[in-house]
Amino acid sequence: MKSMRPRLAYVVHSLNPGGTEKLVVQMSLIFKADFTVHIICIDEPGLWANDLRAQGITVTSLNRRPGLDFNISVQLARIFRRDQTELIHAHQYTPWFYSALSRVLFPSPKLLFEEHGRFFPERKNYKRVLFNKVIIRPLTHCIVAVSEDIRQRLHCYEGLNASSTRVIYNGVTPDPSSGKAPRDTLRKSLGFSSTDFVIGTIGRFDPIKNLPLLIRGIQGTHSQIPHIRGLLVGDGPTYTDVKALVETLNLGAKVHFTGYRQDATELLRAMDLFVLPSFSEGTSMALLEAIAASTPVIVTDVGGNPEIVINNKTGWVIPSNSVSALMAAILDAWSNPQKRHLFAAAGRCRFEDHFTTHAMCADYAVLYNQILAPKRPNSSYNTH
Repeated sequence: MKSMRPRLAYVVHSLNPGGTEKLVVQMSLIFKADFTVHIICIDEPGLWANDLRAQGITVTSLNRRPGLDFNISVQLARIFRRDQTELIHAHQYTPWFYSALSRVLFPSPKLLFEEHGRFFPERKNYKRVLFNKVIIRPLTHCIVAVSEDIRQRLHCYEGLNASSTRVIYNGVTPDPSSGKAPRDTLRKSLGFSSTDFVIGTIGRFDPIKNLPLLIRGIQGTHSQIPHIRGLLVGDGPTYTDVKALVETLNLGAKVHFTGYRQDATELLRAMDLFVLPSFSEGTSMALLEAIAASTPVIVTDVGGNPEIVINNKTGWVIPSNSVSALMAAILDAWSNPQKRHLFAAAGRCRFEDHFTTHAMCADYAVLYNQILAPKRPNSSYNTH
């Protein structure tokens, strides 16, 4: 018997660990109560695909070829026609590009494009802007940016009207396993003592994350903070380069690399300070998780960071790529435990008001219903 639930397709690059991918995972698990959810990866399926399949969510990978692979749009159209998909939610530009073109072949589904982040540095391509305006945008029913900064960048670099682009901030759920192990036990398992001042970060090792800035901040302050230690959680293309920099600066005894950890959010409790040194961000899931865990934060003044962290109220916001500014913020945080506590508490309150998974999904439930109306009744997702 055919399900009466609307058929929702999430189109992504893959389900390998990352902020966008984590958001897709949590949204698919929440919305499967109201929709028949199908996740389509235009590249490989990724590490999280089997976990979702085990929970009853269909995951398909299309194994995109290098360069422009218009067969992806053909395959998407076939899947959407077969499934009688009603709503496509494309995450990031390339999945949007192929999803939009699939509607030339099978126009029935409605299309939502959500942009999570941008390249750094960005350059305007006028041919791409024209193509977006003439071809891709008319095939799209709604555009969402995860921060005001992303909305303005979509306008500047993609030619998309800012007034018709909605902002829906990402949301996270505090880790329910957090706090099971005593903090000192957790720190000891990572090689830290109770007297160490541990600063760290969680995320993909990628050039845009500018992890060398964090390493140089540790180097610049270790003479004043003898017990400073670094904790870097994650993996990615710059992992080897960052480790090499640590060795070059003779910080091997001070910086601990964990690699990819499924319990990454639990490791936030081992940190006295979380640092996000990126060149560019949308709405960082790792940052939201740190704030939700009541960990004090330092972020660079880029992308959506200053929309999440209020400088000198819920954390420290510093100029991008400034070692001196990062050093000053680290020293201020280390020498003012009370300020760290106040910033963390204020950040947690702001998180509860604006950046929870519930708030994000409530916004998307309303948006999904608006896009699908009047074909479908309202989603049962609780928006209150």
